[in-house]
Amino acid sequence: MKITSLIALLSCLLFQGQFADAQSANDQPDPSKQIVTSVQRLLEMQEDDGAWPYEGVYRVRDENGRRAIPVGYRIGGTSIVCTSLLYAIDKPEPALAKKIDAAITKATKLVLKELQHPLMKASTANRYDVRVWGHIYALDYFCRLKKHRRFADLIKKTDPWIPKLVEALVTEEIDGGGWNYANQRAHASFVTAPAVQALLLAKSTGAKVPEEIFQRSIKVLQSSRTKDGAFQYSGTTGGRRRDAKLPGSIARSAGCETTLILLGKGDQKHLQSSIDAFHKYWDELEKRRQKTGTHVPPYNVAPYYFYYGHRYLAQAIQSLPKEKQAAEFKKFNKVLMKTRDKDNTWNDRVFKRSKSFGTAMAILALRTQQLPLPTAEQK
Repeated sequence: MKITSLIALLSCLLFQGQFADAQSANDQPDPSKQIVTSVQRLLEMQEDDGAWPYEGVYRVRDENGRRAIPVGYRIGGTSIVCTSLLYAIDKPEPALAKKIDAAITKATKLVLKELQHPLMKASTANRYDVRVWGHIYALDYFCRLKKHRRFADLIKKTDPWIPKLVEALVTEEIDGGGWNYANQRAHASFVTAPAVQALLLAKSTGAKVPEEIFQRSIKVLQSSRTKDGAFQYSGTTGGRRRDAKLPGSIARSAGCETTLILLGKGDQKHLQSSIDAFHKYWDELEKRRQKTGTHVPPYNVAPYYFYYGHRYLAQAIQSLPKEKQAAEFKKFNKVLMKTRDKDNTWNDRVFKRSKSFGTAMAILALRTQQLPLPTAEQK
């Protein structure tokens, strides 16, 4: 082969390689464009009464004796979607903005109505009861709505509920600190973390939250961390149960470490380790996504951890020093985007309705830098 021909062939191969690389890069979905489409999907999923109910295996009997999604799941799921819509798009097109505002208004009225349901009254009964999820995420949403200041008429209706929801969570705190939905014997770390964050947000709006509740939360979270950075599913280390294994804890470790940072008792070493562990053991989460069952050995990972974990992992990155965030978000967004479904939604369960939860959590993760971190400081 002549030298000129060889050079031409190599040039052609080099060009093809560069084109392939460029094409591969272009094939990577643009999160900003993805979010617009995902918001449209969420609007389509809103039910006639305004709800985006979270759906899992747990059911209760309604007033007619039929098996139904718990009220706490209806409130919690709807509140999470509303929060995601508040921050999803900076300046949506007028027609889309009108639809978003109408959907949020309708959903908020539904949440306000459901909060008055008898099954949403604060309870300390030692039984499996998911109303605490409704209290946590309704409080989180109402506080963020107040800070967002875009819906003056809605805020007039939701604002009085902030101290009521604080009171409910104070009542439901487990003896010794923390919260759980499965029983009142020991706190569950992945319930305690978002509960604390909601209470921090409430305090920042002017609501009165007992300082002791934060001190007890610090104690139970710190005592739930194992030497390798795992957090117990429930209870503290050294109890009757075996200590948690890190691959099964990655969806809650980052959220717990971030919460300790927000409480002024965390540190960057533990925070970074939780982020690194998430990526190292991510496959253990992925094995359980969109599968049946809940806590499956060897690590007892349940599908509902998946997008919960991604939402709080993004928040952990947001809590890193500024100079580290860009690289970590780039790595994280790539992981999150590859799990989206063909209809531009995210769903970690086998239930149709739970895709609204997954999609909302994914949006919150992608837009986490636009969400103020919970803080007790009033602004």
